[in-house]
Amino acid sequence: MKLFSTAMAVIGSLIISLGLVLQKRGVAWFRHTNKNSAEYKLLRNIWFIGFVLNNLLSIFYYFALKGLSASVVGAMMGLNIIFSALFSRLILKEHLSKTIITLSLILVFFIALANLTSAEETTTAVPAAFEIYLFFILPFCITTLAQLLKKTAIIKGELYAILFAASAGSLEGFIIILIKALQASKGSNPLLYFSSPYLYFYILASVSLIMFMQVAYSHGRMTRTGPVLWAMQILYPVIISYISFKTQFIPLQTTAFAGIILCIILIQFKKT
Repeated sequence: MKLFSTAMAVIGSLIISLGLVLQKRGVAWFRHTNKNSAEYKLLRNIWFIGFVLNNLLSIFYYFALKGLSASVVGAMMGLNIIFSALFSRLILKEHLSKTIITLSLILVFFIALANLTSAEETTTAVPAAFEIYLFFILPFCITTLAQLLKKTAIIKGELYAILFAASAGSLEGFIIILIKALQASKGSNPLLYFSSPYLYFYILASVSLIMFMQVAYSHGRMTRTGPVLWAMQILYPVIISYISFKTQFIPLQTTAFAGIILCIILIQFKKT
């Protein structure tokens, strides 16, 4: 089961990365003036294919979390950066430097280390509901605080954007936690998920993180918001996994998590 779950996490990362690059490739259809042209229709179709691929990710998460902890699945999201860089090179013809290639190989090593040092998950502790509620509300509290501080002129510019990027990344990582919590509390019958508040948290988190990302990108540079966003996508589910799911603490695995976050930050700075 662990091998199958690992494969699902890798394939899911590949799928979402392809989706993101296809959306970037076709995004010009929004600004296209001639809606009857062949180019408009091609770009629109490319964008929608990318959109569909992005929304398939939760299916792969579901099966990945059957045999892996939320912390490991969260860490494997780091593969998104590698696959995105590869597809950008193949589809968008963007430059791929030797530094990014080297950092990507190091990132793969740390992700493999995090996976290999984890035990197969056969049973999962049911998390306390109040902990899930707390971790769900926290990113929204951060954005609310950012709004208040901005209105009172205590913070300006990019710090405001960074707080929104941190919240968006946290919510994206939290989606993994919600899927794991649904599995732990409701079992393998998806119909039972409709009776859980976690499903509706999932929907709200998915919509909110898109909004938060737009605020972050419109008020800050990618060199500042990107590393925070990607780092929190991994760090947040790792922390929650240890607290709420009683995931076993393994020093070597924790070192791998730290290495993954560091590589992602360095790659983001190099890319932007």
